[in-house]
Amino acid sequence: MNRNEIRIAGAGGQGVVTAGRILAEAAILSGSHATHSQVYGPQSRGGASRSDVVIATGPIGFPLADDIDLLIVLSAEAYTRYQPELSPDGRLIVDGRCAPASLAGTARQFAVVDTSRAISGSQLVTGVVALGVLQAVADVVEDEALRTAVAARVPAKHRDMNLKALEAGAHLVRETSP
Repeated sequence: MNRNEIRIAGAGGQGVVTAGRILAEAAILSGSHATHSQVYGPQSRGGASRSDVVIATGPIGFPLADDIDLLIVLSAEAYTRYQPELSPDGRLIVDGRCAPASLAGTARQFAVVDTSRAISGSQLVTGVVALGVLQAVADVVEDEALRTAVAARVPAKHRDMNLKALEAGAHLVRETSP
């Protein structure tokens, strides 16, 4: 059985928990098994927040992420807190606004992207931009399933903005790839 453990971590208000829910739903729509768990601080905005998604080709016996394959960090605090939990063979995606000058650890740094270039001043879609980056880097779910899940999980009045944010995240990877 193939199993992928993905952690999206940042600060409250960046849409990290919503992004995890969307990713898990997209995995199920793609025909995989998925679990989602979340941890966030007592503050709704600005506190630490993380979303873990386990995606597998078969039934998931242990639903929590304990060997992170892919870590997306959207804040300096998230990098400091969660980078040590990344698998030695894991991949790291760091928002360029919070990337340390020299990335520590043995994990392969896959991309450093500046999500602010994609979000037009709205921090609320940072998590969806991260999903676009994730999909462009790792192709963990079907593209159409991810678009469907985004459209279903965000408020109708923000649907177009979020779908554009998803594409903008993928575009960030395409423009920084050789």
